[in-house]
Amino acid sequence: MPMIECFLCGKGFVSAGPKVCPSCMKRLDKLYIDARNYIRDNPDLRLNVKALAEELDADPRDIQALVDMGRLELEGESEGSDRLTERERLLLEFEKHLKDGKGKGEESRRIKYAAEKYGKQEKKKED
Repeated sequence: MPMIECFLCGKGFVSAGPKVCPSCMKRLDKLYIDARNYIRDNPDLRLNVKALAEELDADPRDIQALVDMGRLELEGESEGSDRLTERERLLLEFEKHLKDGKGKGEESRRIKYAAEKYGKQEKKKED
């Protein structure tokens, strides 16, 4: 296993997994529980990394690390907001696609394609 440097504290350690040392991972685990509880208790708040860090009195780099690891999704200044915007765009595009009726008849097109490619075959009845 290679020796890597923790991207939060800079300490060297051996790992084949995450690029966070065990001591920082313990700190992030505790912070994750606090952040999850805060977000769950305040569902109407629109939080970004900086706002959540201020509310929890935590280092914004730790909150950002949780976002980068995929353990939190926040709105605002973080990269997570770009992903959220992309998700919203895809959802709207999908809804429009369904309303236009473009999604209808997909199964019949597959059957017709198969019949054209392989020829029509009658199903055999078992007696």
